[in-house]
Amino acid sequence: MKKYDVVIVGAGPAGLKCAETLGGSGKTVLLLERNEKIGPKVCAGGLTGKDIAYLNLPKELVEYSYNEVLVHVKGVTKQIKWDEDFAYTIDREELGQWQLKKLQVFPNVEVRTGCRVSKVTSEFVQFGDEQIAYNYLVGADGSNSVVKRYLGFTNPPQGIGIQYIIPTDQFQKFEFFFDPSYFSAWYAWIFPHRGYVSIGCGASPKVLPAKALQDNFHRWLKEQKIDISDARYEAFPMNYDFTGIEFGNIFLTGDAAGLLSSFTGEGIFQALVSGEEVAKMILSPGYVSPKIPELIHKHKRHREVLDRLIGAGKWLTALFLCGLLLFNFKKYREKAINLLG
Repeated sequence: MKKYDVVIVGAGPAGLKCAETLGGSGKTVLLLERNEKIGPKVCAGGLTGKDIAYLNLPKELVEYSYNEVLVHVKGVTKQIKWDEDFAYTIDREELGQWQLKKLQVFPNVEVRTGCRVSKVTSEFVQFGDEQIAYNYLVGADGSNSVVKRYLGFTNPPQGIGIQYIIPTDQFQKFEFFFDPSYFSAWYAWIFPHRGYVSIGCGASPKVLPAKALQDNFHRWLKEQKIDISDARYEAFPMNYDFTGIEFGNIFLTGDAAGLLSSFTGEGIFQALVSGEEVAKMILSPGYVSPKIPELIHKHKRHREVLDRLIGAGKWLTALFLCGLLLFNFKKYREKAINLLG
């Protein structure tokens, strides 16, 4: 049985960043991806300013950038504008391929695709008939993480996102729609991309069952006169049930760790940071990450905000409208962007 110092399961942003950070070290690294190609992921493709800064992403990979977004609450629309760009869209396949290319200079990092891990033990992982032993194992395999399940965390993902990918350039604004009658405490979005647009929504099945969310979404699309006849439907789990990062010689990162925001649905930044910090923990046993506690703190803040919104009941629309009014004040806008971004 072949053995590596580090086996990373999942080549999304977290796994790729972890492998990059381990690149050039004295450790042998194997990065496993279940899909045949690295990059394509079911995702709305929205990024915040901190994502762009953290990645140091080349400008050519950014499809659209915005210093303003449109927020709609029950037919009331507010343009939220900032001094500099703070919302972006990217193509997930291009992002993944760009991250992958950065690994090519590291002889200690091996990448294998088409490897769906079906079994995890304390000594090895298995995909197909092959078993690979490890000293350290990193779960970067998303909301339905097989590594997370091995650790005993068997609760299903707490959220669900659904979207239509529509081949059109009709939509050019970055938009959010808050309407509790359709989406409870969550929202629908319109994120423009080159040659297509992502229009979707999300919620927790515990609050709004998946079938009800889908039905509401279709009614909303009809109300907005959005044509989905040529669209591709996609659905994806969202794991924001934070479980922890370090479990002996096994680590969880990004969505596998439940670091996704329960309110905004954003998870790429958390994936990047946790992937890098876990690599540092592996390289320097005893390393205490200053960034992981910050991620956990913001994760808890978002859960608190969401719980309050859900608890507002019939007053939820009024709360959203009050929030919209507060965006007239720069100090509040800054606080909101810092909290949600």
